[in-house]
Amino acid sequence: MDFTQILTPTAACFSPSKLILKNSVPFTVLLLSPHPDDECISGALGIRLLKENNAHIINVAVTLGSNKARQEERRRELESACALLEAECVFLGEDWKTKERELKSLIQKYAPSLIIAPHGKDFHPAHVRTSALCKKVLTTLKKETVVVAWSEFWAPQAKPNVLLEVPTEILDLQMRALSLHTGEVARNPYHLRLPGWMVDNVRRGAEIIAGKGAQAPAFPFGVLYRIQVVKQGKFTSPRRLPTLLGADANLAQIFKLILDAASGSRTKVK
Repeated sequence: MDFTQILTPTAACFSPSKLILKNSVPFTVLLLSPHPDDECISGALGIRLLKENNAHIINVAVTLGSNKARQEERRRELESACALLEAECVFLGEDWKTKERELKSLIQKYAPSLIIAPHGKDFHPAHVRTSALCKKVLTTLKKETVVVAWSEFWAPQAKPNVLLEVPTEILDLQMRALSLHTGEVARNPYHLRLPGWMVDNVRRGAEIIAGKGAQAPAFPFGVLYRIQVVKQGKFTSPRRLPTLLGADANLAQIFKLILDAASGSRTKVK
């Protein structure tokens, strides 16, 4: 289904940017999804990197939901959604100790430049536990340096530091992929509510990110993240991080430069 008929009236009230293709950069993203469908809801940053910079996106299905009777169906729905998003999908084991071991192996295997995971107070128990899992694993890694983007959905996070524009083409793709989670959207049409949530993110982000009384960005749809760098198991905030990432921002280049600065490298990404 084409959702542009829903998005166009809202977008017409603002000045949205179209999806802008950038240079292809070797870049791998791990997207930690507490449930099947979170890859669609919270993955805008990863999806932009995929579409704009040809990044490799790996969705890590942390759980298949608590309803065991629905898990196989949700697995199939997730596989269909990931196929549409052009994202690889891997599944963690049932036991949380197993998940911890497997996630650590995945990070060591793929050496991602970016990990996207829910922030620690994102209300839903599975989101909170996924955040804790991510933090615990990252603190044990002493050789890897990686950027982490903490996402939000069920509850705002206290200190987001980036407002990311979501071009209408990306949002339309997210909505189409989300609609493939038929069992979930039947009980709550998350896909139809996604644009309203993103509009409100820009409302909040205009003041939280740009500052009280600042000029709001012109784009209609956006998501908030907190970006941190993890080096030798320690979390820090990157210096000189652009806070308003419009469609013109070269995301892969920005994150590569952050990683270079953290590792002491002087290599420039062109």
